[in-house]
Amino acid sequence: MLRSHTNVKKKLLVAAVSAGMVLSITSTVGPAAAAKTTLVVGSTQGLPQLNPIIRTFAFEESLFPLLWSGLSQWKPNGTVGPDLASSWKANAKATQWIFTIRKGVKFSDGSPLDAKAVKAVFDYALNSKTVTQERNKIKMITKVTASGQNVTFALNTPNALFPEAIAWIKMIKVSQVAKFNVNPATSGPYMVKSFSPNVSLVMVRNPNYYGSKAKVASVKFIKASDPTAAVTSLRSGDIDVLYQLPLADAAPLQKDKSLQLVKAKVSSVSVTWEYDMKSAPFNDIRVRQAIAYATDRAAILKSAYYGFGAVSAYNTIVPDKSAWNCGKAGGLTAYNYDLQKAKALFAAAGVSSFTWWGIAGALPEFDAMGQVLQASLKSIGIDMKIENNEVGTWAAKFYPAGKTYPGLLLPNYQSVPGEPAFSMNFLLTGRAEDNWESAKYDALYTKAIGTLDQGKRKAAWCEAMKLENSELPLITPFVFDVLHAARANVKGAWVESGGQIHLENVSIN
Repeated sequence: MLRSHTNVKKKLLVAAVSAGMVLSITSTVGPAAAAKTTLVVGSTQGLPQLNPIIRTFAFEESLFPLLWSGLSQWKPNGTVGPDLASSWKANAKATQWIFTIRKGVKFSDGSPLDAKAVKAVFDYALNSKTVTQERNKIKMITKVTASGQNVTFALNTPNALFPEAIAWIKMIKVSQVAKFNVNPATSGPYMVKSFSPNVSLVMVRNPNYYGSKAKVASVKFIKASDPTAAVTSLRSGDIDVLYQLPLADAAPLQKDKSLQLVKAKVSSVSVTWEYDMKSAPFNDIRVRQAIAYATDRAAILKSAYYGFGAVSAYNTIVPDKSAWNCGKAGGLTAYNYDLQKAKALFAAAGVSSFTWWGIAGALPEFDAMGQVLQASLKSIGIDMKIENNEVGTWAAKFYPAGKTYPGLLLPNYQSVPGEPAFSMNFLLTGRAEDNWESAKYDALYTKAIGTLDQGKRKAAWCEAMKLENSELPLITPFVFDVLHAARANVKGAWVESGGQIHLENVSIN
């Protein structure tokens, strides 16, 4: 199902919002001149709450680097570096990690952000009563110990990527959880000045932040009434940054020299088409291969996502342009558009029809993908019926994993960090809705995630990718860009590969 770091419901709601299914709530934005000291961020989505551990919408992730710090943090090059922890080390088996906390770090209210405070956050996140999307990344933790400046994590399975896994565990004051939206103490470069749920949020510099002083004195998040109003406000200068620009508006915006697109250097937001590998006709590898060859990846990317993205010729959930993808040199097959090859494979399998199981209304790009594929298949005598459904009906057919849904090809997407561990885990036995079970793939994944040496880890990822490439548990035609937009005088914004925008180092010229 639609997924961002294991969250299902969030992406469905975000998709609905991005399609204009929002309440009409208008906000008064200050004059453009105020942007010299205040960065105004607009979105058609509201911010319902502030607790980063229990975030409910993808939009809340834009607050993370502004209000909260973690032990580690993602960097623009796709790696993690130190944040509140000045350093860390693992034992030889990667089953124990020790993080050294910077001395003298404080929350915005002046209280100590020490090893004990860090332990309290992880204990809270690990508590079964805490609803958090991050638990899947930290469930291997068996014990957290605070001693002096050190926090020690004991793991029940080796994890060479533990610093990456905890990068989104943000440091909050756990004692404030019950009334978190009132005036929470923060750990990032900004602190909350005022918050009106689903309307606006104003933050100012945190005088107790351990790092460099924020370049902009304050940041204001507001909710626009609809996508058109949001784009208009960006063009007029009433807002400085627009969160998640509608793709249809991107091409015209690119021609405006006063504006800029902000996107990841290499996107890891993969479009994936799923099918039930235990039911006909997709339990036949020839049918899966036929779909792979019948997919005009470039044409579909252009039609459905206005060309903002990159083709995945090797059909892996790790993008072709990722440093981790082993490509042709690593033994991967490129599934180039070849209708005659697809026709022969369909004929050999005795298949002439199946159904595209899409979503009505909320995600028009899904329907656009289906129409291009439908036309290609029709030209070789294959009848693919397009059946669009209300979101709940669509999801109920195949989610959660383990359901049987013969004869259906369904569009989906995965939004995850660029490190393969966070995308390739979707294909582990029992995880994906395609019902693929591969003990060999599972073993290679376990080997990779437990390997500290990066070169050896990449080799293990490559072997797992070969299985994905040959078995085709998913059709992954391309990755698309999550686009944000800003005024041209906004400098320093960047985007993680999974689409999350960073504004913590922004300046306004």
